[in-house]
Amino acid sequence: MATLLLSAAGAAVGANFGGAVLGLSGMVIGRAVGATLGRAIDQRLLGAGSGAVETGRIQRLQVTGAGEGVPIPLIWGRMRVAGHVIWASKFEEIPGRSRRTKGGFGPTVTEESRYVVSVAIALCEGEITGIGRVWAYGDEIAPRDLNLRVYTGSADQAADPKIDAVEGAGKAPAYRGTAYVVIEDLDLGAFGNRLPSFSFEVIRAAQAEGQGTLQDALQGVAWMPGSGEYALATDPVLLEDPTSAGGFGVGSQTIKRQANVNSPSGEADLPSALNALRSELPNVSSGLLIASWFGSDLRCGSCTITPKVEFKTVEGRDQPWEVSGITRASAQEVARVGAAPVYGGTPSDRSVLQAISEMKNNGQAIVFYPFILMEQLSDNGLPDPWSDATSQPVLPWRGRITSSIAPDRAGTPDRSAAADAEVAAFFGTVSPADFTVTPGAVVYTGPAEMSYRRFILHYAALCAAAGGVDAFCIGSEMRGLTQIRGAGDSFPAVTQLRALAQDVRSILGPSVKLTYAADWSEYWGYESGDGNRYFHLDPLWADDQIDAIGIDNYMPLADWRDTNTHLDREAGWRSIYDTEYLKANIAGGEGFDWYYPDQQAREAQRRTPITDGYDEPWIWRVKDLRSWWENRHTERLAGEPASAPTDWEPRSKPVWFTEYGCAAIDKGANQPNVFLDAKSSESAAPHFSTGARDDLMQMQYLLAMHGYWTDPANNPVSDLYGAPMVDWSRSHAWAWDARPWPWFPSNTALWSDGENWLRGHWLTGRATSQPLAAVVAELCQRAGILAFDVSALFGLVRGYTVASTATGRAALQPLMLAHGIEAHERDGVLVFRKRDGLEAVPLEGLDLVAREGGDLTVARGSEAETAGRVRLTYIEAEGQFETRSAEAVLPDEPAAGVAGTELPLSLTRSEARTAVKRWIAEARIARDTAQFSLPPSSTLGAGDIVQIDHKGAPRRYRIDRMELTGAREVEAVRLEAGVYGSVETAEDLPVSGAYAAPVPVLPLFLDLPLMTGDEVPHAPHLAVTGRPWPGAVAVYDAPSGGGAFSINGLWGNRATIGETRAPVFAARSGLIQRGAGMEITLPQGAALSSVSPGELLDGANLAAIGSATGWELFQFTTATLIEPGVWRLTGLLRGQFGTEAQMPGAWPAQTTVALLDRAVSQVDLPASQRGVARRWRIGPAALAYDDPVYTESVEAFSGIGLRPYAPVHLRARRASPGGDLTVDWVRRTRLGGDAWDALDVPLSEERESYLVRIREGATILREALVPTPSYVYTLADQTADGVTGPFSLSVAQVSASFGPGNPASVDVPA
Repeated sequence: MATLLLSAAGAAVGANFGGAVLGLSGMVIGRAVGATLGRAIDQRLLGAGSGAVETGRIQRLQVTGAGEGVPIPLIWGRMRVAGHVIWASKFEEIPGRSRRTKGGFGPTVTEESRYVVSVAIALCEGEITGIGRVWAYGDEIAPRDLNLRVYTGSADQAADPKIDAVEGAGKAPAYRGTAYVVIEDLDLGAFGNRLPSFSFEVIRAAQAEGQGTLQDALQGVAWMPGSGEYALATDPVLLEDPTSAGGFGVGSQTIKRQANVNSPSGEADLPSALNALRSELPNVSSGLLIASWFGSDLRCGSCTITPKVEFKTVEGRDQPWEVSGITRASAQEVARVGAAPVYGGTPSDRSVLQAISEMKNNGQAIVFYPFILMEQLSDNGLPDPWSDATSQPVLPWRGRITSSIAPDRAGTPDRSAAADAEVAAFFGTVSPADFTVTPGAVVYTGPAEMSYRRFILHYAALCAAAGGVDAFCIGSEMRGLTQIRGAGDSFPAVTQLRALAQDVRSILGPSVKLTYAADWSEYWGYESGDGNRYFHLDPLWADDQIDAIGIDNYMPLADWRDTNTHLDREAGWRSIYDTEYLKANIAGGEGFDWYYPDQQAREAQRRTPITDGYDEPWIWRVKDLRSWWENRHTERLAGEPASAPTDWEPRSKPVWFTEYGCAAIDKGANQPNVFLDAKSSESAAPHFSTGARDDLMQMQYLLAMHGYWTDPANNPVSDLYGAPMVDWSRSHAWAWDARPWPWFPSNTALWSDGENWLRGHWLTGRATSQPLAAVVAELCQRAGILAFDVSALFGLVRGYTVASTATGRAALQPLMLAHGIEAHERDGVLVFRKRDGLEAVPLEGLDLVAREGGDLTVARGSEAETAGRVRLTYIEAEGQFETRSAEAVLPDEPAAGVAGTELPLSLTRSEARTAVKRWIAEARIARDTAQFSLPPSSTLGAGDIVQIDHKGAPRRYRIDRMELTGAREVEAVRLEAGVYGSVETAEDLPVSGAYAAPVPVLPLFLDLPLMTGDEVPHAPHLAVTGRPWPGAVAVYDAPSGGGAFSINGLWGNRATIGETRAPVFAARSGLIQRGAGMEITLPQGAALSSVSPGELLDGANLAAIGSATGWELFQFTTATLIEPGVWRLTGLLRGQFGTEAQMPGAWPAQTTVALLDRAVSQVDLPASQRGVARRWRIGPAALAYDDPVYTESVEAFSGIGLRPYAPVHLRARRASPGGDLTVDWVRRTRLGGDAWDALDVPLSEERESYLVRIREGATILREALVPTPSYVYTLADQTADGVTGPFSLSVAQVSASFGPGNPASVDVPA
């Protein structure tokens, strides 16, 4: 039956291939695959039997389709799908508009009509947990930019209101059982007025009855990393140099970066990570929110706990860093290796407040978790309290904080008053009265100490300022500290923690639950090694202020080795991935039944049973949580039971696993508490681990923990508080990252811990993977097969898609090939298991039935039956879902033909390479076949492995076919166990693609005179710069008093803007300067060029210098780069286009200079708006104008292009001393004055008019409007004005639109 059902499921694997095999023609190759790769995979890898089965192909082109009768896919894990349009509204046209530029006098510009449509796109069959990323035309876009609603495909989902409104009430289908999205009122203008080809990252958990997934198991997560100045901020925070913010010089053009926007989601990192959590782990409702300060020393009396920053040279523009009253200016920087900080800085208080609010809004119950990071580097010169070393270990664990000399070492203060003093110095004297709490703010006025109490009480106050949290940890994993004994064998740190709990309660009130998160080796007590066994934390656990027993639970759940003879395998366990094996070690195995006294015993597996002479072995069992919880605690002093138990009341409080988890590393369950981090002295791989990445290990550990602790048989209900011993809803798996996946971990240039993700405890990026057993079980149930067994099927499916119309066998085939699954029937049950080549049944000659031609026939297939090169095409996991290929080649046949297949599975590179290497090796070995007969009484069946001696050597064969008539005729193929144990270990980080978050641009308005004559006279120019440059900048404007913004224009080029390096002194206009010129600084990458004198006179190299109060225009002949970013400009023409009047005695250093090239153009401003204040919003064109990245200002412009030039050749003379003063001048024109053949320059104004002013000092004595370029200041007027001494006279040409222009003046002596 097994053969008929499944063993030939791979016959068509080679249906999509390239090349030829040993010269066979393409017509033959389809059958040759049955006799080459196909035979190897079909009849040898899966089993001999029936013909080929066609399976699904990879969808290379992600194109959104529409049509009748098209099957929608089934999905498991995380996959990218294009979807299928199942409904669309009619297109709605938004008519374009025509407008005239240049204030109504320029050419007509027509904006195209745009179209809007609403559309529903089916994603897959079945209920999904959510969607992640979205692509349009292959480019990732922000889901928030779409009016997107997701329908998960539940059995009771309602109809979409938009579809209901369009189709009529009650006529819209709900598409129950189909996951789909509705995009309402999609503006197609950005997509060329056509519906773009969307694709969606869809996440779906396996939904097989009786099979668990992480989506079911996980109800709480711990939020990493706990450091990063703005990692917890929900508003985008722009980092910039605070000394240059707001200017337009080089300093303001240094590359800016969004501190916490590092993905195209359109949101800050934390909201993006929360959205991902909601989509991938929908049952998670509790979050351990971590915020870190930094410990300076392992000697508690010398240790300070301090918030720190990454860099003092940058600041958050709208969110300056501040923690507990410490600003960036006064904060210390985090320790560095080279120029890079070893950790992120402490999250700012404002970001913590935002994170609390955001998590509450997302339905997360918050357990606040203050965290100490130790930052000692190598050669730190701090004596190690645990050894004679002169420096403390690098980046040690906080649990190693202890007394100045650790207990049991010579000279230790342990058990003395000196130990009490050291502990008291660590905790400090800060009290709740030192904090003033108001909504959204905390003010600290206490002592300047950086102590543990200030650390904890500050965060308690901050949580109160945020409106409270669900729970608060007063500390975590302070194992070395809590074990310090003071005078009289007291435990001063425990006493301090009790007092601290009382103070935290006074700040947070009775509704917030308090706990201490003890290390798993700490919670149960302290064996001091001198005959004393203390329950040293019991005073804390029994304290009325403590609501739960917090345990960071990383107890070992395995003792696995690579050999086949270790004790756990000999006990009958087949795999470390067996959740039953792992569950058996939660309350069993190491730390419960036995222990290893030393490393040598561990190597040799010499296990010492845990016993007790007083019939209380549980007090020595760190894993016996139930007995610890259910019993009174009596300490052992000098080896004898104490006279009275501790204050602990059995079953009085629930247990929270404040942390639990397992690294994604080979044999991680052997030692779940260790991790790999090249920077830390704590870095280690688990016992007997190869160090290879192993996501399955992490998954099975988490499923085992959930399965055990949610079983009422293992988790009794308290008769005192009416709930289970372990509150699983408050168990937090370590860890979910606040940084967006896959940009973390792929962006190692930004986050140095990215490499640690591969083999670390992170759930981010892994939680969507599905147990292979659950996927196979669901396929069986869909096919109507209810009698199946997947209990020994261990593997994970990162992503898999198959057509919903595919047969069960066709859907199973890719999984069986990729994972090396075999299926066989036993007693009416279809049994699936991973092939491993182990546990062979030895067959002797007497076990075989005599046959004609010999009891055993062994044959080897011809070389022509095997391809020498195998290629697998698959979907790249952990990235952009690109199509990738992996290839394996037989070393002795490098030029052999290629047999290829493709699987619609999402795989990592190492998984794909492991599969093809296994295929080609197994296919070659499986050329050896055996035929023999077994008696009817034999219990062997298809799929079993037998070992038969052949020519004096043992060989293993897998039974592929068995005829059940009479003597059982068996066909078997040879196999080698080593083929299945070989795993490709090379791993790459996820691929995220390049992304640079948009940052604000720097707009510079310049109200300038006419330069070419084609400008709009009243409209200002706009220069925009920024680093990085967004590609295009949109400019919007609106009335200053309110009203909607409308698009004003797009700026596509970055302007060249710099600043003067030294003062620039005034010079005569109209003459080329031959002196030193001016030096300016420009952002590196900006370039200037020199021009010839002729080009200069033709208008080249025009620039502006000044500020909003006035701009001087000048030109330069030569530009010389004298050092990076510094240019010397010589051959200057100053005061061009009538701006000599704006030239001061000297432009100071750091005056803005802007090159007036094609990047600078005019905004569209009606003439009626000249001088009227308007609101302007300027930012990246790809974003909406209400995005926080946009820069807003209110500006009004005089219309300098209308301003007349100052007259020239102003002369004042008297016909006789003391007589009339005659003044004349030559007018200039602002437009069309370059022609040499005209008698005079054009007037360029409505009429000729001049304003003459007579001043004596600052007093205006007389004003007169004259129509000609002359004026007589008569003696009578002089007498009337009281002129007796020297005075000045100025003349300005008058514009009917602008008024008086720049004046020319002359001083007149007495």
